[in-house]
Amino acid sequence: MGDIKYGARKFNQKSYDNNDSYAKQKFIDFIKHKGHVIISSDENYDHDIVTEKDDVRRYFELEVKRNYPFTSRDTFKFDTVSFLGRKFRLHQKQPFYYVIICIETEWAVCCDSGNIFHDEYVENLNIETQERSGRDQMYRVPKDNCLFFNINYRG
Repeated sequence: MGDIKYGARKFNQKSYDNNDSYAKQKFIDFIKHKGHVIISSDENYDHDIVTEKDDVRRYFELEVKRNYPFTSRDTFKFDTVSFLGRKFRLHQKQPFYYVIICIETEWAVCCDSGNIFHDEYVENLNIETQERSGRDQMYRVPKDNCLFFNINYRG
């Protein structure tokens, strides 16, 4: 990442308070129904959720998105899915599944971190939102490389 300063990466307590418990509860309800046992969901500045199923431990990082509702890959309005560059440190610790939950539709898009953090997907941006401003780095993964699913589906 060189000398670039990523000011938009500063921790935002309000955003965390508004999204963390919602995302964790929604995803835990979903993943438990799929037969996973929750190993950890406590805030420890590492992966949001750790599960185990069939003697395999899986790691998940959760994010919530607003204002861009989707209910499938076809209704996702962009050709790529944007994943936060600051999560690369978690991938270095332990590869994980990166899950973005749409708050309006309760659909999610997911990608394995091993398929996200590639140089060809990197984009450095200037962020100007109510919650963040400054430089940041995103990984723009083709949406065809991602899995879209309804977080409420119990089939």
